Amino acid sequence: MRHCKRTLLILTVTATAGCYDQVIVPDFETDGRIAITNDEATLDARVSYPHENVPIAPTPMAAGGMAMAPARAPSSIDLTLLAEVLPPTVGPSVVQATSVWATSDNKAVVSYNQVGAVALGALDYFIQLGNKTPKLKSSLTFLDSDVNSVFTDGTSVFSAVATSDLAFATPAVLEKVTLSGSNFSLAGNVRVDIESFAATSTMSTGSYVYATSGDGGGVYAFDAGSLALVGQYPLDDARWVAWDQPNGRIVVLQGTPGRLAVFEEGSFPGGSMTLLNTWLVTGVDVPESKSTVQVAGSKAFVAAGPDGVQVVCLDDGQTVGSVPRPDPGSLGLPSSVVVTNAVTVQGDLMFISNGEAGVYAAAAPQSFETSACTAPQSISTLGRLQFGNLQSANHVVYRNDMLFVAAGLGGLKVVEVDLN
Repeated sequence: MRHCKRTLLILTVTATAGCYDQVIVPDFETDGRIAITNDEATLDARVSYPHENVPIAPTPMAAGGMAMAPARAPSSIDLTLLAEVLPPTVGPSVVQATSVWATSDNKAVVSYNQVGAVALGALDYFIQLGNKTPKLKSSLTFLDSDVNSVFTDGTSVFSAVATSDLAFATPAVLEKVTLSGSNFSLAGNVRVDIESFAATSTMSTGSYVYATSGDGGGVYAFDAGSLALVGQYPLDDARWVAWDQPNGRIVVLQGTPGRLAVFEEGSFPGGSMTLLNTWLVTGVDVPESKSTVQVAGSKAFVAAGPDGVQVVCLDDGQTVGSVPRPDPGSLGLPSSVVVTNAVTVQGDLMFISNGEAGVYAAAAPQSFETSACTAPQSISTLGRLQFGNLQSANHVVYRNDMLFVAAGLGGLKVVEVDLN
């Protein structure tokens, strides 16, 4: 029997005849601005696997002074905390988790930024989410950029950042980082300037990458490969971009006041974008605050700050459902730290991040993806997820029966959702 001897190298190892080519990545590499860690022992030290139950405290939120009856008993959902990930340290500072993107093939990327004036950020890439022991495969840090949101297509990672690099006209930048397998790479990275003080979100439809930026900015469309600008549209206080894939629409959430700008996907007449409609949304009125939108079943699920979750039919602009934010007084918290900043839905379940009030679960009688766009959405609060050391919930993503919580300085929490 013939064997291939494996030799550890920093670059590409070409195996002898009859053996597959393989790429061996370095444990550490840097270009002075970006540092990448692939060392297994270093990365494993940041991850723990509690595999413990996450209780749901039955604390329904009030709507007009009336408690909402739960759509189902909290005990019918089992939540298991599979993994907790400590945030990375960049220079002298521990950064905070800001957003998560999960793929359909059990991978995820997490973004981090630094509180305050100094721009520091990071990205973490996870694999093996389906086997209940998520693996932190690669970590990347930026010495000059806050990362506010992130998206991956499995080949590249796109980051909406605010940079301190004076080579750019404004701090708002979209950065593309390539992946070598499941590891970040220094090769082939691209940065492009967009207007405003910070890029706020990004996502890709495959052919195009869309990004938003805040004051004085808007929504921008780039070629996914080269990041060449193909279209843009000025929007004030653009906070989040989402894809209504079945209907070929791009949806941008704006704040102060809350609005949904709906564009035709892939349409860039004269380098602009085709605006189809603008719908008003209540809330989303806290300046310089995070607010997300997800589209399901032709409906926009909007994290509306002090107005909780608002559900808007994208066909006619009507608000068809809502979930109020938790009452700060009953939690002993000031109103300023209890804001609905993200919402995620799949099937008939909804998870909501409310800043220091934590993560709440809600449910509907039928799937959000299949319920009619114009039909009133009956959504009931199940309760608050009880994490032992949750500091602040900045973002939530629910996909493939896995809930991801970007918990600020508490890092990342990965929760398995078991529907009994």
